Amino acid sequence: MVDLALQRPLSFIGVDTEFRYRRPPVLLGRGKEVYDIRSIHPLLLSIALVEPCRDGGYQVYPFVVDVRDPGIAAVLHDLFRIPVCFVGHNLKVELFCFWQLGIPAPGFLWDTYIFEKFRILGRYHPQRSASQDDVDVEAIRAKEEILEQKQFRLSLSATCLRYGISHRFSGDKEALQRSFLIHEDDKLFSPAQIEYSAEDAVVAAQLYIPQTLAAVEIGAQDHLNLVEMPWTRTNARIEWNGFRVHEERAREVTAMIETHQQVLKDHLAEMGLENENSHKQILSFFRSLGIHRHFLRDGKYTFSKKVLKKYQELHPAIQLMRDLRRAGDIRSDKIMHLDLIGVDGRVHPQHQQLGTDTGRQTSRWPNILGLDAMLRPIVIPEDGYGIGEADWSQVEVGVAAAVYGDPELLRMYNSGDVYSAMAQRFYSDQIRPEDLSLPGPEFKAKYKKERNRMKLCTLGMIYGISPYGLSDLMEVPRSAAAEILEGFMSMFPTLRNHLSWAVDLGAIRGHATAAGNVRRYRNSRCYLDRGEQNWLKNHPVQGSAAVIFKYAGNRLDRLYKGYGARIIIPLHDSFVFEAPLEHLEQVAEETCTVMLQALREYYPDLEPRVEVNIDAPQCWNKDGETTALQVWLERWTGVIVEEDSSKEEQ
Repeated sequence: MVDLALQRPLSFIGVDTEFRYRRPPVLLGRGKEVYDIRSIHPLLLSIALVEPCRDGGYQVYPFVVDVRDPGIAAVLHDLFRIPVCFVGHNLKVELFCFWQLGIPAPGFLWDTYIFEKFRILGRYHPQRSASQDDVDVEAIRAKEEILEQKQFRLSLSATCLRYGISHRFSGDKEALQRSFLIHEDDKLFSPAQIEYSAEDAVVAAQLYIPQTLAAVEIGAQDHLNLVEMPWTRTNARIEWNGFRVHEERAREVTAMIETHQQVLKDHLAEMGLENENSHKQILSFFRSLGIHRHFLRDGKYTFSKKVLKKYQELHPAIQLMRDLRRAGDIRSDKIMHLDLIGVDGRVHPQHQQLGTDTGRQTSRWPNILGLDAMLRPIVIPEDGYGIGEADWSQVEVGVAAAVYGDPELLRMYNSGDVYSAMAQRFYSDQIRPEDLSLPGPEFKAKYKKERNRMKLCTLGMIYGISPYGLSDLMEVPRSAAAEILEGFMSMFPTLRNHLSWAVDLGAIRGHATAAGNVRRYRNSRCYLDRGEQNWLKNHPVQGSAAVIFKYAGNRLDRLYKGYGARIIIPLHDSFVFEAPLEHLEQVAEETCTVMLQALREYYPDLEPRVEVNIDAPQCWNKDGETTALQVWLERWTGVIVEEDSSKEEQ
């Protein structure tokens, strides 16, 4: 097979793997099972070599290799060095198998699953989910059905049907997949297993041509080849690398929370609130205190975290409720479940490429991208390594200025601190003349309230927050918030016009477009509701920021190999990395350079900034702050939590 591949003029190669896991899955409830990817045990490797014919067709040479033979991997190295595109459906698992076998990832990839996901962004967007305080069972069920439909559409069998490609085993696919999960090491494979494995590689190869033609039709071929498909490898490597958690600290925190949750519940019961999770009891309790009217929103009472925080001074019970909820959130966070630690001693979250309709990442088991900032110090480096973080500063504001071509917003972004520059102009008649030219950091320290209001207005501009929402955030009357927002938008007439234009064009075309022609499609409804209007404005900004993030991440993934470093968390607009301590400063410096260059390659008019944090490399932290969890626990429990001196010394 390898000799044939090296000698023939191949166009591309289909690939598929069959495998099982050496460890049983972790059960997470509601039927969720999570396997340890580091225990993956490759069984079969299927290869479909595709060679063009003179008549315009293609000759396919299918092979199936039993990779349980420990010596076979070395023979396969030359195959994966061939500079053609390797095609597969959901290649992440194939890459895990390659790395487990010690085979390098191919240089060029095309993931048929990711392409199908890419071309339906927004089409299966679920209806607005039910609120925490008013659970709508029908809405939840409808959302689950939509997600199931989406998953079926993305399956290999359904994808083949759309392109008119026959998959001989589509009806038996689930049973055959299960057969490999329970296959014994010394057992031969059945003819059906071998033919099925070969068929997956062949049909994946057959999808390549029609999918690339479809990519050309939507003008996204360059983006897919340069950014999205390389990100399949980068994303898989981030998941494969995982991160280490401080197991002893996690156990200590869990035990303390379990002990003191009951203490808080007893205090609340003494005050008159028996069940802090009951919406009905909370309302009755607050009504007895005469404070219930503060929690009325649009005709309904809400006791969300944000609202409780706003009114925590009204009664001591509110702070107890907030502490109890946060304790419950920390205790239930999957990062505290140490059974998710793999055989390599690290946690491997599932990082979902194109997890949102904007093209951004999502993660689960644990949701490391949504981790409570207080829990970040639970993430620690390997011995001899340090953790750093590099964050684009105010990147979405800069992208908005570039995408919508507003010269005033561009000038403010390039000034160094866009929010300070906004406040200096917006409040020019209220600020001392000598302070109008203060540098950003000094202005921020002196006029924090004014700067924060500009930041909130920017959120209104980019995310479509209404004057009502701003009034709640700014704690001012709705009329005052509307006046502030109107004055803010009047500073950027070009932006205002182009935002309106983006909505009109999106309604006509049926989609919004970001960098690389990444499209988010409308729902099938004929009218535009407020939510659609907001994302039609926002997708060109968030979607473009996501494209640049992945472009930079691909470059960093290649760069880090020379230092023994790795990306461990792709966090929204920042990269959390782990590097040997002797290379940490150099890696941080080069990370900053790559991120700056990546943004300017897409938008040359921007003068971006990247904030780098390697002040406390002994754990993941925000700006070097490593004690937030300890401080909270000490305040909450009254127990002094000792620092880990060994990490301090490192």
